[in-house]
Amino acid sequence: MGKWRAGQLVFLDESGINARSGERTHGWGPKGQVVRSKVPGAKAENFSVLPAYTIDGYIACNIYQGSVNGDMFKDFVEHDLLPRCSRYPGPRSIIIMDNASIHNVCILKTNCWVNICVGC
Repeated sequence: MGKWRAGQLVFLDESGINARSGERTHGWGPKGQVVRSKVPGAKAENFSVLPAYTIDGYIACNIYQGSVNGDMFKDFVEHDLLPRCSRYPGPRSIIIMDNASIHNVCILKTNCWVNICVGC
């Protein structure tokens, strides 16, 4: 990793959020006093955020209703991320991601420099 430059790196990771994520079930208060907060009982919708960012900031970011699956991840990489990347060893040429199960999709393009395969 020491041979890579910061400008070459692209970080890719997904996150899940919920409309009720900001609600707290615990709080701080003066000693001996109970902290009270009302929490609505209704369910809230889940969203997934799929960003790709570099040392210069975000280069691609999509928000999905519900969870991201392998096909959605592959589509994001092929159509939103890779057009903003370049050949190795150029800028934005090394994509770094964790080993989440949705990353276990191969992205192969005919006559292209791209061959991303995580866990295949």
